[in-house]
Amino acid sequence: MRLLFNGLVVVTASLLVSAGLQAAQYARINTDDGVVWVERKGETLHHLSDSPLAGGEIKANSTPVNKAEFVLPVEPATVFAVGLNYRSHAGNAGASKPEIFYKSASSLSIGGELDLPADANNVHFEGELAVVIGKPCAKVTKQQASNCIFAYTAGNDLTERSWQGQDLQWWRAKGANGFAPISPWLTTVSGENTFTVTTTLNDKVVQQESSSNMIHSVEDIVSYISQYVILQPWDVIFTGTPGRTQALKSGDKVSVSIEGLGEVLTHIK
Repeated sequence: MRLLFNGLVVVTASLLVSAGLQAAQYARINTDDGVVWVERKGETLHHLSDSPLAGGEIKANSTPVNKAEFVLPVEPATVFAVGLNYRSHAGNAGASKPEIFYKSASSLSIGGELDLPADANNVHFEGELAVVIGKPCAKVTKQQASNCIFAYTAGNDLTERSWQGQDLQWWRAKGANGFAPISPWLTTVSGENTFTVTTTLNDKVVQQESSSNMIHSVEDIVSYISQYVILQPWDVIFTGTPGRTQALKSGDKVSVSIEGLGEVLTHIK
């Protein structure tokens, strides 16, 4: 299957869901009538009357997957991220509590070409599982947290390491334009789930680990954030990166894929 955006054709993983799990996959695409929400069924995208969070229903219109022009699949949102959430990346440094930081709304994209700021010389990939919130969520328990999650997706928490060490806050190191690419697909899955995050750099696997190895689970993270900030529909939470990261250079192509959730590819200009 292929996605077309920003002039790039990107091969993405097909929707593969373990037996017994119920899943739906949504996206937003450009059409002659403007941007519309779609639900995927096989290789066909069925247009919806509204967003899935607003109860959008399937209309008569449809678009083949390989003819679709995808756009960002979330409405304007707050972007949260978790640092130090895999021991393979940070040892026990983040074990006591989820270490939360913000990324800007303008950091969100669906990948494609990324023109880095002129003084960004040490930008690292960080492949991650990301979740999208589906309803207002305040002071929830870990047991209640799963009810706040609308969907899962694949993301890349791009980070300028030099700025991260130099600045008082990580506002530009983590939040520069395009530094939070996510897959065009939002996938809803019920039941207990684990996902394998795979990052490739120029087609070589550089990160691969199961989300079951996260120090703090998705539910822990959602519950923790909600004690201090009311999570809102379309908010995105990056849940931490495993293993090693390294600096990217001009011409590099970095992909983050999660089987069943899709792929996001970023091409460094």
